[in-house]
Amino acid sequence: MNVFDWKKNADVGVHLMSFSNKEEYQRSSISRFYYSCFGPSKEYYEESFRRILSRNNPHATLITELKNSPFIEEQQLGKKLKKLRSQRNRADYSEKSQDFPVAESKRIVEDIFKLLDELKSHPLRIMKR
Repeated sequence: MNVFDWKKNADVGVHLMSFSNKEEYQRSSISRFYYSCFGPSKEYYEESFRRILSRNNPHATLITELKNSPFIEEQQLGKKLKKLRSQRNRADYSEKSQDFPVAESKRIVEDIFKLLDELKSHPLRIMKR
């Protein structure tokens, strides 16, 4: 069975970002950026913390658990994911027409991908195999 590659959502976000400056594309781009990071961050959490995220508010739980980690790298991951989630929530739910921080969201995604790569290549915790 093929496993979905969450990071490919970032490619969709870049496409939407480049395709048009219209607000609906900006909003959708940020949403794709967020989910490109949520999926791999959740997978990292479940492997390294050895816990399955509850279906009851998994986004907030993941961010809180990472931010409360004793490891600085996981704290950074939690903070960046929280920032990206905040931008995604604003893009998904704001009724006010506005410009959205698409370029900043893309930079956060790149930072998160680097952090996750570093955490996976130099684990802080004993990882499930």
